[in-house]
Amino acid sequence: MFDENYYGTEEALPYNKEMPDFCHKCGRCCRSATTFYPHSKVLELAANGEKQAVDFLEVFIPYESIEAARAVVPEQVDQVMKVVKARNDMDENDITFYHCPHVTEEGLCGIYERRPDCCKDAPGNGWSVMPPGCGFEGWQFQQRESQKRMVRDLKSSRYMMEQLSPDGIHHPARPGTTLKELRETLDIKIKPWGRYGADKW
Repeated sequence: MFDENYYGTEEALPYNKEMPDFCHKCGRCCRSATTFYPHSKVLELAANGEKQAVDFLEVFIPYESIEAARAVVPEQVDQVMKVVKARNDMDENDITFYHCPHVTEEGLCGIYERRPDCCKDAPGNGWSVMPPGCGFEGWQFQQRESQKRMVRDLKSSRYMMEQLSPDGIHHPARPGTTLKELRETLDIKIKPWGRYGADKW
């Protein structure tokens, strides 16, 4: 499932352009793709020339309903819906599942050489919701833990600077920089992971 980060906002998560090949070639993600955005918003983005949205809609076809998708890939639909219900920035009524008409019965890509970037880069990051048992589970876990460590290091650095500040206002190692400015800078770096629970890391 790609989300708003896929579209290259300032908050975008690091996007791995050289994905390792851990794919089991089951085709389940091709039959149950979804996005952070409602279908109407994806159409709007495509109409405005947003390349990822255009590429996505050129390949993927929306199911008529969530139940129609569940009839094809029930375990993935249930997994996505569980994640959506746990988030406060998504509405399960806005979720649309899509399928690729080019996936073969064997679960292989029928347009492999000309597949869109969203397929080449999947799962893209550790937070994409892939089917249970996906070959990328270990890779995604590693990515998530790496990002959690980075966030914890930033928080630890902020805490240390606050403790070492001579007056509780200024940065102890950067004359002219205040702790307020430090907090604002680190908050910007941490913000992309807020939707994944970074405030508790």
